[in-house]
Amino acid sequence: MVGRRLGRMAGRVARTAGNTQFVRSVREEYRKGRDGEPSDEEAEVTAALRGVDWAKVKAATTAKTGAAAQRMREMAKDVDWGKVQSGAAVVSSALIAGIASGQIPVTGKVTGPLARAIINDGNLAARVNATLARSGNAPPDFRRAIETTATEA
Repeated sequence: MVGRRLGRMAGRVARTAGNTQFVRSVREEYRKGRDGEPSDEEAEVTAALRGVDWAKVKAATTAKTGAAAQRMREMAKDVDWGKVQSGAAVVSSALIAGIASGQIPVTGKVTGPLARAIINDGNLAARVNATLARSGNAPPDFRRAIETTATEA
């Protein structure tokens, strides 16, 4: 079940980013997690979120139409918002908005952990939220923007 959701999310994010390396990276990260190999996913996702200009993300995602709104709708389809705890949902929504607006690059080895954090696989988004909250760098919550664009579809 998680593997299927992760695969769908990887495909959506890859189409959004236009990056086939992303799909390979997500598959590799999923394999590592399945096989119990250690990964530094939390630090990678936390670093990706810390480098974002949230004002630019908000500007790009406030429109109900347009490319960023469409990308947010596509990526949000695989998140079970009813089951994701509040802090993890903030991280998931921020990642979706950051990727959709182009502020979070989807390249290199961070791509797999980004997809896993979006769906909160292994409670990754919740752990990232706790780390960011401790350092005072919690991202804004974009769930309202995602819900607004989703209802327009």
